[in-house]
Order: sequence, then C-alpha cells, then structure tokens
Amino acid sequence: MTTETDSRSRWTRFNEWRVQRPFLGAILLCLAGIIITWVPMQILPDIIFIGGEMAGFLSIGAMFGVFVFVTGVFALYRPGSSDVIGVVGIVLSIFSLFGALGGLLVGMFLGILGGNLCLAWQPRDEEAPSEPSTVDRAVGRLRKRTRRVVGTTTARLRNHTDLRSQRGVDE
Repeated sequence: MTTETDSRSRWTRFNEWRVQRPFLGAILLCLAGIIITWVPMQILPDIIFIGGEMAGFLSIGAMFGVFVFVTGVFALYRPGSSDVIGVVGIVLSIFSLFGALGGLLVGMFLGILGGNLCLAWQPRDEEAPSEPSTVDRAVGRLRKRTRRVVGTTTARLRNHTDLRSQRGVDE
C-alpha cells in the first residue's frame, strides 16, 4: 500500500516538474543529438585506424551531435532560456548536415522539431491574475449591447401583444 502512494506521489511530482519546462522539445533535441553523433561514430574509428583526411570532418560532425544533445539537457535544466536554447538547437542541427549528414537527415529533422518546440514553449503563469484581452472586452461590450437591444425589443413586443389582446377583449 505504501509503494502505491509513493509511486503516485512520484508520478505527480514528475508531472509537475515536466509541465514546468519544454519537456518534449528537450527530449527530441537529446534524441537528435544521439542520432547525429551515432552516424559519424560508426565510421570514425575505421577512418582513424586507416588514417584518412575525413577524420577531422567526422569529428566535427560528432561534436555537433554532442552539442545538440547538450542543448536538450540544458533546456531541461534552464527552462527560462528555452527560446535561446531552441534557436541554438536548430542551428546546430542544421550544421550537423555538413559533418554528420544530419544523422542521416533523421537527427537533423528531430533537432529542428525539438528546437521549434523549445522556442514555442511558454511557462504556465497560474499565480498571476489575467486581465481580459482586447477581444474579450469587445465581446463583453457586444453582449451588453445585444442584451439591451433584446430587452427593449422584448418589452415592445409584450406591450404590443398586450394592446392587441385588450383590443380583442374590447371588441
């Protein structure tokens, strides 16, 4: 019984933590970093052993992948600067195309998507009372006017109906 309440409280705490940061964007950036790094790391040991000129090029590609992964971790650690992190993640993902083929393009697309999600994320501000927007105020004024028009029209129709019913009784 205790483990069930502990797991629920852990899950609740995790959900509260997750909602306070660009979680999906950060996870996609981390996944993109892993994929981008994986591609040159499959080729790099053979190139280094043989001694080719491509080793530097592939090393740069692997570094781009590591940096994309670090931007994802940083987005989880510092959610307040998620807009800057998103832009950096997008740029590094695009640059990974030159050194690591963008993780066979899959890593690059995941990095761009994750960076855009970090860029678009806004923190929830539940404590501050929200003022009505311009649209909400305009809708409120429109409703007030509509109620006034409907009220006067209803009153006129009732008066008109009462007058007709009185005429019918008089005749």
